[in-house]
Amino acid sequence: MTERQGSTATEAAADTSLTTLIWGWAGICEEVHRSRVQLWRDIRAGRFPAPIEIGANSIAWYRAEVEAWKASRPRRSYSPKALTPSAANCEPARVVV
Repeated sequence: MTERQGSTATEAAADTSLTTLIWGWAGICEEVHRSRVQLWRDIRAGRFPAPIEIGANSIAWYRAEVEAWKASRPRRSYSPKALTPSAANCEPARVVV
């Protein structure tokens, strides 16, 4: 009976570890809405968490690291900006023929 409980705990641990990883390039590109090339550049520049190697041809990212990266991203503000006097007085460009 304890053997059955142990295997259930192992299965639960395996399920937890699977949900904490984002698997492969397709998974991470879908998660952060960036291309593989852009992510590769950001990883090399230290702007995005590096993947972990799961196997010879498999990589994954820790979901917690990706979520922390997302949280660190600046928020876009949609507040109205005051026009500068030069921008308020601009006239459209004239086309000379």
